[in-house]
Amino acid sequence: MLHRRPTYRGTDIDAPLKIYLDELARALPGRDKEGNIYLAGDLGKSVFIGDFEIGNYAIIRRGNIVLPKTSGVGIKVDVANPSFGWRDLLGETTARNTGASKPTLAIYRGGLRQYQFGVGDEEFYDFHIPHDYVAGTDILIHIHWSHTSALVTGGSIVFEIEVSYAKGHGQAAFSAPVEDVYSGNASTTQYVHAISETQLSSSAPTGFQLNTADLEPDGVIMMRVGVNQNNITVSSGGVPDPYLHFADVHYQSTNMATKDKVPDFYT
Repeated sequence: MLHRRPTYRGTDIDAPLKIYLDELARALPGRDKEGNIYLAGDLGKSVFIGDFEIGNYAIIRRGNIVLPKTSGVGIKVDVANPSFGWRDLLGETTARNTGASKPTLAIYRGGLRQYQFGVGDEEFYDFHIPHDYVAGTDILIHIHWSHTSALVTGGSIVFEIEVSYAKGHGQAAFSAPVEDVYSGNASTTQYVHAISETQLSSSAPTGFQLNTADLEPDGVIMMRVGVNQNNITVSSGGVPDPYLHFADVHYQSTNMATKDKVPDFYT
């Protein structure tokens, strides 16, 4: 329950009552005329917000916000329905593949070049799991891609991914790779930026997914991404090969770091 900060007027108030009101003013939230709430502590002291008895609280101390070090605690978004927000692990397409299956750095638009993938072309990406990853949450892979044809009428691209994962700090060897294929629909508009996504990990993984329970900060995901099928349809002429711009991982973030830099990260 919120209370209005107590006030007093005049000079005839006795000293003990004035001291009591001052202490009460510091203990209770105050509101201004617009309804904003203020919490104030004595100079050099701290303000505690939350359930102090069970140790689940945040502290504002001299301008710093101090949160519990516990796994799964952090900063959420959406007042009406709070949840941990999403961030990206970026995988820019570069010329790592030097074999026959490497994509072509081709003219995309104007003087710009991007990597164009024919069927069977593939590229390699690595992802480092950051310390703000929300333990126990699933991650997803999404591919940013487009095409340059004005004659596309529909269809899709079937992407192929292969991944291996290992915890860091000498805890595990890289796993036997798991593979999956999934499709993304082609836009009928030239140059449209498409994003095609699939779930990469699960708490009950299929043979095509990583186990979410294994994921933790400093773990590394090695990934191969390629074009398995090109099912784009056109009104006339040849079928265009897609350009793959990024292959990224979506993960949920606590929006804060871990207490420790090594396992157990939360002690």
